[in-house]
Amino acid sequence: MEKLVPLSRAREIIDTLRERSYFNRETEVVRVELSLLGRELAEDVLATEDSPPHDIASYDGYAMRSEDAERYPLRVVGSIYAGDAYESLPELRKGEAMYIATGAFLPPGADCVLRLEDARLEGELLYGIPIEKGTKVVPQGSNYRRGEIILRAKTRIRAQEFGILKGLGIEEVEVYCKPRVAVFATGNEIARGLLRDVNSFVVMALLEQWGCETSYLGVIEDDYEATKQALASAAKRYDCVVTSGGVSVGKRDYVLRAIEELGEVVLYKVKTRPGKPIAVGIIENTPIFALPGKPTGALVAAQLHLRRYFLGSVEEPFIYARITEDILLSTKDTDAADIANLVFVHLENGYAKPIGFEGSEMPLMKSGEKYNVSAIASNLRSALVDGYAIIERDTRRGEEIKVHLFK
Repeated sequence: MEKLVPLSRAREIIDTLRERSYFNRETEVVRVELSLLGRELAEDVLATEDSPPHDIASYDGYAMRSEDAERYPLRVVGSIYAGDAYESLPELRKGEAMYIATGAFLPPGADCVLRLEDARLEGELLYGIPIEKGTKVVPQGSNYRRGEIILRAKTRIRAQEFGILKGLGIEEVEVYCKPRVAVFATGNEIARGLLRDVNSFVVMALLEQWGCETSYLGVIEDDYEATKQALASAAKRYDCVVTSGGVSVGKRDYVLRAIEELGEVVLYKVKTRPGKPIAVGIIENTPIFALPGKPTGALVAAQLHLRRYFLGSVEEPFIYARITEDILLSTKDTDAADIANLVFVHLENGYAKPIGFEGSEMPLMKSGEKYNVSAIASNLRSALVDGYAIIERDTRRGEEIKVHLFK
């Protein structure tokens, strides 16, 4: 078990876990429809034909033979438009040219297109400039050749991949079944109705966005045997298990112990605030993500680690903006020097306004005070923002920071 690791090392551990476990799922054959978006291919997709199937004009002009550029004028013998079948096109002979529209197939015998701007027509006689073979032509097979691998297995299908599949005329494709994820919370305060279970539903909403099928298993009281039984049962039935709470160092924090007894813990605690007390383990070859109990801590841990497991290393969208407050970090002995602090911000006209200061929705601090991560992490309202910055040193007002955007 690796303990209290930097964020960069945590990412490496998650990547290794993903490589080991993520695609250990069954597959199914589905139709190529919009519901396919977000699914992952279980097979390579090969081109069934050349694209384009024949040379295509990339410009309005005149289809001709490049060798005829030395013997103007040429005789214009017809017109070709996009949509005209290639099989219906007559062969272009020496000394001839044909008007051609953008997107139309070049006729047999033609190997270039003279732009309209470079052409002069006198009756049926065409005059132009010297041009070479391939000028203003999209060559046959330049997009892809028949038999070429276009999309590789494990590729997540976005709009672009969906368009390729439709363009190839593929009606069905084999994909991995959606990851089945069990989610439950721990804690007497939630099980007995003193607090509402917020974390489970935040995590489930994120998982749904990431293409998972989620199952809510409820709340487990602070009981070691009950915690162990819940984890063992879920690990046998699901592709991944996510919990929240019970992962710190309290006397009734049983999740870490249960994972250790049932399987192995590969990661415990990451140098981030919030989101530090996270445990990642494996039971019955099933990944277990035990997130912090504080709502914002659970969100951060899910965003930084759980997202990486399900979506890979693709970074969230981000922008750069200038921060409007000094961010003075805590220097408590329990914090490592290289701990990453997540600062939640609103964006406005190129500036990043951090939540928690006077003038924000949660006025917990005054300008110049130490940044109070614990207070910020205690309420999910602090995350009702546009994004977050990862801050590892004191940052002064006006500095440019990288803001990761929530979607």
